[in-house]
Amino acid sequence: MYYSETEARKLVIEAGLRLLENKLIARTWGNISARISKNEFIITPSGKAYDRLTPADLVRVRVSDCSYTGNVRPSSEKGVHAAAYAQRNNVGFIIHTHQFYASAVAAECRNIRTAPCASYALPGTTKLKRFVSDCIRSNPYENMFLMARHGVLILGSDMDEAFARAENLENKCRDLVDARVNLNAAEADMAFDTSKVNIRALPFVRVVSDPFIMKCCEKGKTVGAYIDDFAQIVGPDMQVVECDEWAAERALLGYSTNQTAKALIGKVPMTGALDRMGGQQPALNSAIGRNAVLVKGVGAVCAGKTASDAEAIAMIVSKNCAAACYTKYAKPLGSIDSRLQRYIYLTKYSKQMEA
Repeated sequence: MYYSETEARKLVIEAGLRLLENKLIARTWGNISARISKNEFIITPSGKAYDRLTPADLVRVRVSDCSYTGNVRPSSEKGVHAAAYAQRNNVGFIIHTHQFYASAVAAECRNIRTAPCASYALPGTTKLKRFVSDCIRSNPYENMFLMARHGVLILGSDMDEAFARAENLENKCRDLVDARVNLNAAEADMAFDTSKVNIRALPFVRVVSDPFIMKCCEKGKTVGAYIDDFAQIVGPDMQVVECDEWAAERALLGYSTNQTAKALIGKVPMTGALDRMGGQQPALNSAIGRNAVLVKGVGAVCAGKTASDAEAIAMIVSKNCAAACYTKYAKPLGSIDSRLQRYIYLTKYSKQMEA
């Protein structure tokens, strides 16, 4: 009925690699668990990339109280997994992802025909665990759940069943987005010189464009955080500026992009507080700094501390733009909530990843 501990550790690692390959998960986002007894499960650790996990990195957690053994910290969402196992004796494998289309649909905070939606709460909190638990309890015959503004939770009797359901939900959500969003947006058609964006704190710059990003560029309105990982990793919102490297750099640093300021400042280097401090001041960064800006005719200009960071930011920007294009019945996260998540990410989670 349950996996052996050795098999569970092996399958969790296999599932992580499989999800990466199918682009249902990225970096350290999401989490995976396998049940080894009525009151214990094996889960992925906090802040470690799936392609570097070993069986010893995985953590054994108790369903009843979320206590765990060893020195490795389990995923912050262990409580969500525990809540599902506590209610479903037939569940042996759980996948929590931030997959692209399902996360965009979850930003609307509404049930869909194939998946009820758990109410929103800050990631890793007791409140989120309670909301997910309530949603599972209220829908005893469902095994695919949206998590508002966050991602999805997939329950299966085994790994293959959970994986198939994750793919099935993603396909259904893709159909919902395609049916609602008209993607006849202009294509990228303007040149942008990334070498002119010189931010010491964020030296790696990547430009990315896709139909969702270009549609948001075309609208010309600041895009809020529709999904919580955007708030954490990019910032509370994302400006849209004209095709001007100076304006893009200013927006990333949180400065005014007013052209009058450009005339006054001229070519004086922008050595503002955020950049002078090397981006290491979370309170300041959460208040003013951003990791992406939308540039008309170009796409999203994404800046990170490493090339991998810039790549991850580009993925999140695209997903948030898809959510912004799809969502009709929900507003973006509030400013206080977004800034709080940004601060927590910069002070805790990002440092844990660097370690």
